[in-house]
Amino acid sequence: EDNRVDADQLTWQLNTVQAYVEQHVVLSADGAVCEATWEAVTPKDDHVVLARRWQCPDDASLVYRVTLFHEIDPVSRHMVSVDGDRKFIGLLGVKTPQMTLLQSASSKWQTAGRYVVSGIEHIAIGYDHIAFLLAVIVLGRRFWPLFKVVTAFTIAHSITLTLAVLGIVEVPSALVETMIAASIVYVAAENFFVRDIRHRWWITFAFGLIHGFGFASVLRDYGLPEDAIGLALLSFNVGVEIGQLLIVAAAVVIWQLGFRVAGALGFQITEQRERQVSLIISGAVLIAGLFWLGQRLLGV
Repeated sequence: EDNRVDADQLTWQLNTVQAYVEQHVVLSADGAVCEATWEAVTPKDDHVVLARRWQCPDDASLVYRVTLFHEIDPVSRHMVSVDGDRKFIGLLGVKTPQMTLLQSASSKWQTAGRYVVSGIEHIAIGYDHIAFLLAVIVLGRRFWPLFKVVTAFTIAHSITLTLAVLGIVEVPSALVETMIAASIVYVAAENFFVRDIRHRWWITFAFGLIHGFGFASVLRDYGLPEDAIGLALLSFNVGVEIGQLLIVAAAVVIWQLGFRVAGALGFQITEQRERQVSLIISGAVLIAGLFWLGQRLLGV
């Protein structure tokens, strides 16, 4: 019911879990696989913490390769965070399943770049955040008014993301996910009763505070370098903002292009017709939001 890992089931399937990880997580030194031993496999809430020790030659070029869950979820990501004499962070995925662990610490530019990419990727695969954005902007026609609305959302979620990641404020993830679905439902439904979204920034700011807690759970899973927490947080937020603005820009272009093509084909394009299309899109988002809200309220 609460999605917690069953300790007895984990013990029963321990050999299977370890064999899967051994096959899909490999550390090699100068081309030779490093010797590894298990230290612990521990259930923790809704996930499992795996502790594994590798022994590799000193001063070797280390390559860390991870293909966990790629056969199940092609957008799965694996965050690498190395402390000690070798400090390194990175994000692995299907297209980049391995990386060389550098002898020296990652530069600030490398750190910033990786977390900017992480922010963009999270928006790109976050279907509920994209649905919220579509509901927010579907009544818009120009980029700059939408830019203000989206930026208010970014500022708000940056606040709660930082507070949550630093452990200053904690909110149950189930409540956060439910509130995110509710925000989608609210904005999509409101579209049927408003026409001007120039003053919607305060709504996106308020809901952005909720979405920030959702972003925080993702960032905590990625991991944060202890010597560059501020830079990582800032870069992740910048990446999220870039991703959102790309979605807004693409939506505006598709919107304008679609009506130009319709006009060229002989359809009469009026303000009323544009609003009807906007409400059709809002209705689709509203249905999706209600479905997600029902799922999350019922704990499905």
